[in-house]
Amino acid sequence: MTTIVLKNRDWHKIKRRVIDEHGAGIFLISWRLKRELGFTVRNHIYYDELNGRISDTRLDFDDPSYATFFQIKYL
Repeated sequence: MTTIVLKNRDWHKIKRRVIDEHGAGIFLISWRLKRELGFTVRNHIYYDELNGRISDTRLDFDDPSYATFFQIKYL
């Protein structure tokens, strides 16, 4: 499994592009997002001693080729 970690503000920009290209319905059902783009979205929260609570978005890809395609297209 390949995971891409994004800051929330970066994810919101990418999410807007995905919605423009595929329609808002792609985010309504997780298996549709996985079927069409090859990943699932996970909101991750962890605690850092210096900064406190930190939140980011993680995209989990089962196939590394989908992760490479995503990086080329959106990052």
